[in-house]
Amino acid sequence: MRLPSVALSWSLEAVAKAGTISIIGVYGEVDSYPIGKAMEKNLTLTMGNCNHRRYIPHLVELVRNGTFNPAEILTQREPMTSVIDAYKAFDKREPGWVKVKLEPPSGQQAAA
Repeated sequence: MRLPSVALSWSLEAVAKAGTISIIGVYGEVDSYPIGKAMEKNLTLTMGNCNHRRYIPHLVELVRNGTFNPAEILTQREPMTSVIDAYKAFDKREPGWVKVKLEPPSGQQAAA
């Protein structure tokens, strides 16, 4: 059983009857899910990524009026040639790794 499947199974065991399981953010593929057991417990399942369309206009205005500087979130700059190492450090949740910018080699532009 893959890790996402294990976490979902644990949530199914932990939640009370008529409870809610919420899955947020980016989630990997799940091999299987005991939907019958969830139905027997009368559970509500909610899931999805961030509703960015709701937040973007407000965030753009915060940047426009100078209330927020998005560059402050950028904690790391790494060369594109170190992408695997950078991803591993980010994935480990090492301190200081909040948002990473991958810099293309000089003379090339980053993809939009």
